[in-house]
Amino acid sequence: ETNVKSSIEFPTTTAANKSTLTNKQKPLHQSTVSGYTMCSPTFRKQDHIQKSSNKYGRVATDISDESSKDTIPQNNETTAHFTSSLKAFLLVAFISVAIMEFSLWFPFVIPGVASAAVKTYEPAWYKYDVDHTEFDNTAWTYGTDYLLTVVMAVLAIKCLMASAPDDCPKKNRASLRLRRYSASLLICYGLSTLAGAWAHQHFTSIDSLNTMRFRVLWYLCVGNVSFASCYMGLIGREVQQVFGVQGVVPLGPWWFWPAYGSYMAAACGLGYISFKRPACDIFIAGITQFPSTFYCLATLGLRKWPSSKTVGDSTSKESPIGLVRLSYRIMFYIGFIGNAPLLPMYPLLVQYSGLSLAGINTILHSWLMIMWGLQGISLLHLCKAMSSYKPKASKD
Repeated sequence: ETNVKSSIEFPTTTAANKSTLTNKQKPLHQSTVSGYTMCSPTFRKQDHIQKSSNKYGRVATDISDESSKDTIPQNNETTAHFTSSLKAFLLVAFISVAIMEFSLWFPFVIPGVASAAVKTYEPAWYKYDVDHTEFDNTAWTYGTDYLLTVVMAVLAIKCLMASAPDDCPKKNRASLRLRRYSASLLICYGLSTLAGAWAHQHFTSIDSLNTMRFRVLWYLCVGNVSFASCYMGLIGREVQQVFGVQGVVPLGPWWFWPAYGSYMAAACGLGYISFKRPACDIFIAGITQFPSTFYCLATLGLRKWPSSKTVGDSTSKESPIGLVRLSYRIMFYIGFIGNAPLLPMYPLLVQYSGLSLAGINTILHSWLMIMWGLQGISLLHLCKAMSSYKPKASKD
């Protein structure tokens, strides 16, 4: 038998083989497994795929990082806006309720007036009777009311039309909000006196006062005074933006004062501001105006004004502040705070003066004519000052 080798001899690498291998093309990738050298082209392909994957992974990570950096400030800004709006809402709700309660309480604690106030301010909830209700129907009362309506309408129209002397559209746009708010406040006054005049002239019996027609008409009278706080606050806000010192008086959101005025008007409609003597309603509604009144006074008063010598010259026209004259500022202050003495005066006149209701109403309406007139004249001056000011050109 022929002897067959029972084993397979594996080739070994010699020096000659090594030199031959160096002269030939080397494999793409060498891998040594258990002493064997193998060429693996797929290893380089897989390595390329892995590197590409890592590259795109880094790109994806970078993109997500950039988007997250942009999103975080937006989220923070949205959260801050929501938080500030919530705080403002809670504040206006608290102030509205607190001021309403304060207005119904304050007349009874004024020194020297409390006993007269108890006899004068008797709650009615729009239900009137012969024993306690007094409502004047003389020409002195409704005639002065009609006169107030005419004066307020004229001043409102003048404020609304207080445009720039050269009719510059840019100046007119700059003063538009102040002109509208001022006219709206004076229109509220005018609507109130118009409704009051009509009621005093045509509702002459107790039975007529208990009708729905009178309730609606008297709500227009008192409700407009209650809602006037809205426009007072908006005027103060606009005055602060234009004439005030930044940061001294807070602006708050634009809806703050409309919300406050709406609450007071709603409370009036529900009967919270209703007394056996309907004229008392106006005085309680006037007390609810004191936050917006002092806000207006603060926005125009808490600043250093230019010297009267520089007002009106060419240098003063660099800012609308220099166009506001001292005399009109004094009118503004007196006009907005000047109705405060009527609160203690009314019950004292009713209980102790011996004057007729016609005489008392004439005195009160004459007083209102002066104070509301001062408000209208000073607001007209502010509107003209704003319309005469030439805003700087925008850099945009």
